[in-house]
Amino acid sequence: MRQIQNLRARFRRALAGVYTPADGQPSASGLMDVELCLYLLETVAKGQAATGVPALLDGYRALWDAVSLIPVDAGVRLANARTLLWPNQRSYGWDSALRGYLSVTADVRGYRLDELGRPVRQECRVAPDRWTWYERLLTEPLPFTVTAARPAEPGRHRMRSTARGVGVDIPENLPILPDPVLHDLTVRTREPIEVTWDQLEATAVAMDGDDRRLGRDDNHWAERLRDVTLQVRLDDDTFVDGTVLRIDRILHLVGMVSVGKSTLVMILAVWAAQHDRRVTIVMGDNSAALRAAHDLSGYPGVVAAPVMGQNRQRHAERLHHLQPAAPGQLLPRRPYGFDLVSTACALNTLRDAAPPLAIREAPCQDLIATDDDEPVDGWRNRPRRTCPLWHGCQRHEAARRLVTANVWIATPWSLVHTRVPDPLSAEQMRYLEAAWRRSDLFLVDEADQVQTNLDAMFANSQVLLGPSEEAWIDEIDARVRETLRAEGRAQVRSRQVRRFMLALNNARTAADIIYQLLHRDRVRPDRPVLSWVDPNYFTAWSLFDDLAKDWAGLGARPAPGWESDPLYRSLRDGFNDFIDAPTDTSGDGVSSGLAELAEVLLTNTDEDAREENVRTWLAELAEDTKVSPSDLDTNVWRLELAVAVAVLENRLNQMLTMWPEVAAELELFDSLPTEVRRAPVDLAVAVPESPMGNVLGFQYVEDDNGSRDGQLGEFRFFRYTGVGRALLINLPDLFPTDGPGPGVLLLSGTSWAGTSPRYHIDVPVTAILRPTAGKLAEIGRTTFTLDIQHSGERSTPIWISGRYGEARTSALRQVVEALTRPGPGPGQPNRLERERATLPPDRRKIMLLVGSYAEARTVTDEIRRLKSSWADQVKCLVGDDEQESGWDDAHLLRRHRVADFGTDDAWLLVAPVLAVERGHNILNEEGIAAIGAAFFLVRPHPRPKDLGYVTQRINQYAIEQLRPQPLADDCPESERLATAGRQRRRSAQRQWRRLLRALVAYSRLGTDERNRVAWTQLVTIWQVVGRLLRGGQAAKVYFCDAAFAPQTAYGGDDPADLDDASTSLLLGMREVLTPYFTADGADTNRHLVQALYQPLYQALTTMGDR
Repeated sequence: MRQIQNLRARFRRALAGVYTPADGQPSASGLMDVELCLYLLETVAKGQAATGVPALLDGYRALWDAVSLIPVDAGVRLANARTLLWPNQRSYGWDSALRGYLSVTADVRGYRLDELGRPVRQECRVAPDRWTWYERLLTEPLPFTVTAARPAEPGRHRMRSTARGVGVDIPENLPILPDPVLHDLTVRTREPIEVTWDQLEATAVAMDGDDRRLGRDDNHWAERLRDVTLQVRLDDDTFVDGTVLRIDRILHLVGMVSVGKSTLVMILAVWAAQHDRRVTIVMGDNSAALRAAHDLSGYPGVVAAPVMGQNRQRHAERLHHLQPAAPGQLLPRRPYGFDLVSTACALNTLRDAAPPLAIREAPCQDLIATDDDEPVDGWRNRPRRTCPLWHGCQRHEAARRLVTANVWIATPWSLVHTRVPDPLSAEQMRYLEAAWRRSDLFLVDEADQVQTNLDAMFANSQVLLGPSEEAWIDEIDARVRETLRAEGRAQVRSRQVRRFMLALNNARTAADIIYQLLHRDRVRPDRPVLSWVDPNYFTAWSLFDDLAKDWAGLGARPAPGWESDPLYRSLRDGFNDFIDAPTDTSGDGVSSGLAELAEVLLTNTDEDAREENVRTWLAELAEDTKVSPSDLDTNVWRLELAVAVAVLENRLNQMLTMWPEVAAELELFDSLPTEVRRAPVDLAVAVPESPMGNVLGFQYVEDDNGSRDGQLGEFRFFRYTGVGRALLINLPDLFPTDGPGPGVLLLSGTSWAGTSPRYHIDVPVTAILRPTAGKLAEIGRTTFTLDIQHSGERSTPIWISGRYGEARTSALRQVVEALTRPGPGPGQPNRLERERATLPPDRRKIMLLVGSYAEARTVTDEIRRLKSSWADQVKCLVGDDEQESGWDDAHLLRRHRVADFGTDDAWLLVAPVLAVERGHNILNEEGIAAIGAAFFLVRPHPRPKDLGYVTQRINQYAIEQLRPQPLADDCPESERLATAGRQRRRSAQRQWRRLLRALVAYSRLGTDERNRVAWTQLVTIWQVVGRLLRGGQAAKVYFCDAAFAPQTAYGGDDPADLDDASTSLLLGMREVLTPYFTADGADTNRHLVQALYQPLYQALTTMGDR
């Protein structure tokens, strides 16, 4: 967190007694911000009009597209300016701020605008040193906010972390702890990292020796490293064997799935630590981070520690699930990580009262000194103090270990969302920035998955209401109430839970009313509300803006200058006040009247009375002012909707802010479909904003079939605050003011993925890991087969993808029945038994792949029902946070223990596709893939209205916009910057609206979008198959859903009935790969694609049909 409050205070003091802002004029701080924007424009884009300022603050490259003479430090200036001035990146906000600035008297402000709208500096009588201040702000590293961690003194304190403000007396005779050691977060001096393959082999040999010497399991590091060959890219785009791994800024290294990239990460981390380099490894989850920290710390010269969030209970429970106790013992035979997930609180023992504190109530940095003579009210607002035992407390061992560790192991979430604890740092910052400053090298494993995670952090979406099982308000309402009821509503002692419940109730009421209004509008002529709501998306601001223009008599297409219309501006001011606080009736005029309408909306159950109340208010407003709604009835209905949307938007924001804390209070964690979290503002300014402008909005989508059946559509919410993947792609240059960043190694088997918006990383691949020729030949024996299952006497193909609810469940049961149906003749084995018999003796295990954990349970239960003799031979994969269900759950296998399937007696595993997509090896006793065959019961595919896919697609577009963009030749010179910014944003908004309207249904997509979906699903399928290739093995893969090849499933012998790439995902996957495998192919990436996907292409090309 950066702060410039000292300089703002100096500016305010300089203007004190000289400048008193009038109505519509900025405060002293606001005046400084506008002027700093103009100073930035003057120093990086001299001669450009002031309207171009937003184009400097959005994180794109309009400056380089529009201006020829740019200072060398422009990147530093823009980075600092974005941190300081991010509220001014909206064009409409900037125009208003600029008008207010120009209304200030000339002797106070430092700029005027010439006839072309360009800033012209003028001599300042007040604060003449401002230009020096501005130059320092834009060119020097911005100071961090200083932490205020002070230990609590002996005496009486209350715990702010508890709902009731539990008290504790801190004695004077507490143990004396050693002086705390703080992080050294000085930015490292970096050089390119070079290591020879021989050096890595020597490190691996030494690691094997350490394992044997200490009696650990043999990891075969050297053998695994020798099983791969490093190849580097030449200027002609071919790859040749290399002997040196050189990481200069960023290196994108890929290798076929299961080739041993994670092995390289571990060996390289040990080598780097032993050569005085500091390393940060980014992994997929906390459990893997704990394991890696334990393993790496066992080698000389390596001190590894995990970067973890604050949810100790969740971490401890997962670790216990992953490491069950040995028979007759409390801990497993070789435990790891438990010392880093302690949930103990030493202050708990000093309290006389019972019951003990809940795990989440530990007052680590939440002690507040109290005095019996002081008023009780307001105690929570007093200064907070740190527990005097913090630096010796086991709960914070992991955080303290990071201070001296030379290898940090983090997840994308812990880097972005977790702050460095105040007691360990003199400055406030998140772990991402801390790791960036203190690391020489970042190792990002499964980099394409990390990219997906980062996108989701900055662009999240959720179904709020509707027929979908993922409807967030429905689901959260049910789960929260169920939890409160089960615990006797004990949690309502928490002030935060009470606030959350009130916000939830209001949001639910507002959402229900929105549905009612839309439903009633269906039967009205011309549907005046439904036709008014933008089908792309809408916000409370956009709805009220439409009303303001109508009521001010401006029409749908107002004449130029309409923004200055006095009545419009008056209405907009009142509407803005209402949107900011929709239930605050203490204001005056329009805002208070709307707030009263909102109160009635939330409390009155009579919809006719609510409508009449709105009608009366609007009629009185029209009578008292010049407001002239074009149609009273229509505007009444539209105003009621706008008020409900404003209430929902406000309460939803409150809920999203409180949700992580409330989820911890109620121990809900991952039990909800999606945990929607805000991206931190201090990192949002380090990435480009969403290309169409940051969006917080709603979307109402009606399904054609549902509307005919009388069903309402889905009401969805989304918030896009930046291009999350830019954190990964721009990691070496993320904080340019602080100098060059660390070296970055990106590794994955599928991070070069053509036009996939989800997985393809837009960084050129310059190195490959290839398996040995022998293993590559064995993997090349992998086969794909179309094995569509049929049901009923008419042998009807079973279609699962695209079905929902009971129809989908029924289809899954039919597939199970078909696979377990005995063959023709008495005593003949069924399809699965026959397949198992063909597999190698040490790999006779089969995986059935479905779409979700719920579907995995459905399929498993059906198998156990139809084949009771298989009860102990089938395993069902469940989530890590799945609650124990009772005595009959031996067949359930938690995701993080999926490796156990490789060596247990079961031979059939039912699992969701995405749960086994990557990150888990399922090996037999010989250390090779235990599963020999996989059956895809469902076709992987995004949901037709999947906003997650739209997010990834628009972020892919955003990265493309960081390349040079042409600008019209006839653009006036002074308007080039503003035009470049507007041109980019308008183009992005068109793309955004097109994507929102599109239905992501494979057979209905155009060629370009269909190829993008094919590339994305190609990665998903190939990653799953990779679980069967470990150790250089072949896999047998079967596709059972008729949706994989619908024409083939239902057609006859006529060639016209056969599938092609437009109808079959499998043929689409083959088609996107084909140009890279033709003899005359000229694509520069053909050698790369062949190295990654040759066995996949071969399996698709020779695919049979059962």
